[in-house]
Amino acid sequence: MMKYASLRGMILEFLHKVYPNMVLELDIVSVFYRDYKDTAIRKSIAYLVDKGYVERIEKEHPIKRYDRQVFYRLTPKGIDLLEGTIKDEAIAIDDRDGV
Repeated sequence: MMKYASLRGMILEFLHKVYPNMVLELDIVSVFYRDYKDTAIRKSIAYLVDKGYVERIEKEHPIKRYDRQVFYRLTPKGIDLLEGTIKDEAIAIDDRDGV
């Protein structure tokens, strides 16, 4: 069962729209929170990072000195997946043109 396959694909497509910019973790969670639980979103992001499709970037918080912010950015490998030059059965990519 591919429980998170479509969510993983949607996260990649979302990051592709803003590429090459980074997106704050909380912003990704808030985009998909209406349809998915927080844990499902975070597990999907972790999978994408582990597979090398998404880069995890940690930075110091600009105001809260001891806090860290986590950002994510699509990698070239993630773009290859979206464009169909590589395949991953655990990620559902929408086949429409103009990803």
